[in-house]
Order: sequence, then C-alpha cells, then structure tokens
Amino acid sequence: MRYKFVVRFRNFCDVSGGDDKMHRRELMGYIGVDIGGQTTRVGTFDERGRLRVISFPTEKDFQTECERIAEAARQLLPKGIKRLAVGSPGPLDWRKRYLYDTPNLPWKGVSFARLEKYVGCEVLLDNDANVAGLGEATLGAGRRMRFVTGFTLGTGIGHFQIRDGRIYHGALDVEAGHQILDPNGPECGCGQKGCLEAFVSATAIQKRYKVPPHELNDPKAWEEIAFRLAQGLVNAAVFVCPDTIILAGGMLARGEMLFGPLRRFYNEMLKIYPERFRPPVLAGRLGEKAGVVGAIVLAKVGHAE
Repeated sequence: MRYKFVVRFRNFCDVSGGDDKMHRRELMGYIGVDIGGQTTRVGTFDERGRLRVISFPTEKDFQTECERIAEAARQLLPKGIKRLAVGSPGPLDWRKRYLYDTPNLPWKGVSFARLEKYVGCEVLLDNDANVAGLGEATLGAGRRMRFVTGFTLGTGIGHFQIRDGRIYHGALDVEAGHQILDPNGPECGCGQKGCLEAFVSATAIQKRYKVPPHELNDPKAWEEIAFRLAQGLVNAAVFVCPDTIILAGGMLARGEMLFGPLRRFYNEMLKIYPERFRPPVLAGRLGEKAGVVGAIVLAKVGHAE
C-alpha cells in the first residue's frame, strides 16, 4: 500500500558556530519520527541543512502506523537510511523498544522493533518528551548548555533531562509530568490524582475550563494554570539544579498570558537558591518540530548506556 504525502521544507537556527555540538549536515541520512496523539511527523535533514518533514494523522492501528512511517521514511531517503529513531508517548522501555499501555494512544504492548523489517535499518525508541528535549538541547534553546531539563506542554505533560548531549534515563523513562501536586486534586489519565498533568495539560484545561488552551482568554484561569506549572518547575529545579529549564509545546503560543504569571510564581516559590543561581526558564525555539529534530539527533548519536 502506498500513501501520498506532502513534503515541507523548514529553515532552522544557524548552528554553524565552531563550538556547536552538532551541525545539521552531520545528520544527513538519519530519520526521526515524532508520534503525537493526533499527528505523526517523519523527518530528515537534506544536504543544505534544511529539515524535510512528512506529516500524517497518527493511526489507531499500530501495524498501519508502522507502514506509514516506513513509506514516509523511504520517500525522504530513497537511497537508504543509516538509522531511524522514534519519539513516542510513554511509559516505554527504550532498551527493548517496547511501548506499554500509554494514556494518549490506543496502542497497548507494542514493539517498535518490527519497524526494522520495513525500513531496513536499526530502529531506536525513546519517550517523546526526551527526544523533544534533545532537539532543544542540541539545536534549540539549550545549545551550549551542559545540563538541560524541561517539560513539553501538550495533550499530556512530558519531562526530559539532557546531560552532555545525551538523554538521561531511569529504569524506564522520567515522568515528572506525573509528580503529585495535590493528592486531593483532579484525576489524571495515569490513574493518580493531582498530577501536574491533571492541572496544566491541554486535556486538563479543556476539561476544567471547557475550552482548549488556544481559546482560553481568562487571565484568572491562566494565573491558576501558571501557579501549578510553577510548582512543577520549582520541583524540577530543586531536584536536579540544571543549567536551564526549557518549556516546549503548543501552549507557548499564549505568550505572556502564561509566562507573565509563571515567572512571578516561579521566582516567589524558588527560595533556596540565590537569584543568580536560579535555573532560568526558557521557551523552546524549535516549536512543533522539536520532537522530529530530536529524533533525528537521537538516530545519529544513539543512546548512552
């Protein structure tokens, strides 16, 4: 079965400086896949350093999803693929390339290793927030920083930690989007109550305020959202003390509606560090392409054991 795709070109920030960790042209021949609850993006960098992306609606059937990923990858690199990496919602086992029961996709107990027979190369798997963070750490807002952590603000809330240009893993993957802020709070898709995700994800905002984030224009509502998000950022800061905390995802489009109260609450709450040692909170620079860029980078550098 063949599918018709539209290929779009994007120019990204100039990364040609002498101390950059990676130049875009070094990423030629590698494929990155970013799987979201609504959209899957498959991308690569061409010989001019341009990002080429093919997008399609994420399939409910996992077998069909694999077929569409493979078809898009072959269209982007018809002469062969060096390696392909996938960013997917978790929880997952990146070593086994196995996805458990994730709250934001209809798949349960599936193996991405089966992709290898379709694409003819090694396939890597990691948490979607991790690969988005890797993209921002290497080619985005965290360039030249040694230790970057942050959150992806979308349908759910993902968390990432990038150390020396590599993804940090626990036994499975880090899930600070499910830190409990209030044990009596709203129920989360993971089964807990009062998670960060249950307060500030797009799903939670839609449920509480009856409109999606891009239509929510109530300053009081954004104060409430920013307060809970600031709690999560402060917890991340005191647990690992990174060089910076990066926020990525579609919610950043709300600009000062979110960032105004967020900065205030973050600085009011984070008392343990002198002001000059507080990790700055930065908006991601790669936008919706952070995941696919990070997956390409992962395909190049591989996992740190």
